Amino acid sequence: MSLYGRTDSNANKTKAAVGVAKSSITPTIVFVDETEAALNENRTRGIDGPGWWSYYTYTDASGATRHKAEKMVALSNPDTNANETQSDDTIAADVASAVTITGQPASALTNSGAASFTVTTSTTGTPGTLAYQWQRLSVSSGRWVNITGTLDGGIYTNFNAATLNVTGVTDNSYDGNAYRVKITSAGGTEEVISNGAATLTFDD
Repeated sequence: MSLYGRTDSNANKTKAAVGVAKSSITPTIVFVDETEAALNENRTRGIDGPGWWSYYTYTDASGATRHKAEKMVALSNPDTNANETQSDDTIAADVASAVTITGQPASALTNSGAASFTVTTSTTGTPGTLAYQWQRLSVSSGRWVNITGTLDGGIYTNFNAATLNVTGVTDNSYDGNAYRVKITSAGGTEEVISNGAATLTFDD
């Protein structure tokens, strides 16, 4: 029997976390069983075997999602998938599922100060609720950044939804900005990203 426990419990999670180094980023301690370890959704995150994992994700300077996974404890006989108790499906998917972008965001022209960008999707398997993160590429910076409520003076709303709204554009300072969206799900599907070809044009 493993010192750290083969079951997905809070007590065993605490034991496995003892060896995690302190840093500015707090990782999540994730239990991975045999079923989860075999799924491509988890392997793309660097999780490739059963056991207890330390995991976190971040957005790098280019706007790409990066994954940092470190196996803390290897388990040769982990508990079964059906007995899991932790809410870690966004990290370690339970079943194979996928999100496909069926409609890419289109470029928008505005002379009224308002515009929107929309993505449409289809899913397979049981991905659960979809999660959206819109990003903006400005002409001046040349970098993709996550859109928040304060970016560019707060002109964006619904940046975590299928349709991004842009309001308050009163001049051409945002002309040529490009927009894309990164989509994941509550069921841990692999991230998909729209093509980034949608641009904003201010028609004065």
